[in-house]
Amino acid sequence: MMRFIALAISVVLASAQAAPAGPWLREKGKGFAAISGNITQEKDTSGSAYFEYGLRETITVGADLFYGIDRTLQQSGSGIVFLRFPISEPDATHKWAWHVGIGARSQNTVITPAVEAGLSWGRGIKIGERYGWAVIDSSLNIPGSDLETRIKLDGTIGLGFTDHVKGMAQVFMTHQGGEIFAKFAPSMLLVPGKSSYTIQIGLEIPIQGEGDTEFKLGLWRDF
Repeated sequence: MMRFIALAISVVLASAQAAPAGPWLREKGKGFAAISGNITQEKDTSGSAYFEYGLRETITVGADLFYGIDRTLQQSGSGIVFLRFPISEPDATHKWAWHVGIGARSQNTVITPAVEAGLSWGRGIKIGERYGWAVIDSSLNIPGSDLETRIKLDGTIGLGFTDHVKGMAQVFMTHQGGEIFAKFAPSMLLVPGKSSYTIQIGLEIPIQGEGDTEFKLGLWRDF
């Protein structure tokens, strides 16, 4: 199992901004928003919202929100407001950026402040005549004493098939409470006509730790 995780991450590392997070900053005055909902066969549900806005050419402000409730009515949530800053030059092939944020985490009735810092790498790729992107996002989220520190490492590789259809594969890894949880998440991205919206349809499949396969439906918008 761990060999599969290592292989998936190495593919991402070996492989143009089109997804939430990543090292690309938003242009000044331009933004991006994404919402999504997940559900399992056992009716575990979760939802997320993500927002970025170019405050300056070298500063992107954003928010990352999550809420989930499982079949036993156990609830969890998190919210971070962050600032992202570039490390690499604007014309660099390999893009690097870091972010720092503040917010809160929750587990049922326990709500505690949290701070977060992270590092992102990404670059555009070309496979044959098709263009795409590869991204690695990492973060360290430290809450108050009532909850566990969370370390995340997420990998994304995407490829455009046509002007209206893209494919994306992601690996999400989380270390929390002495355990490692990992998911493989393939999805399709559909752009209707000349719309500024993108529809995401995908799955999140556990490959390490507990959990069930989740169906995901999301909506992205550039503005």
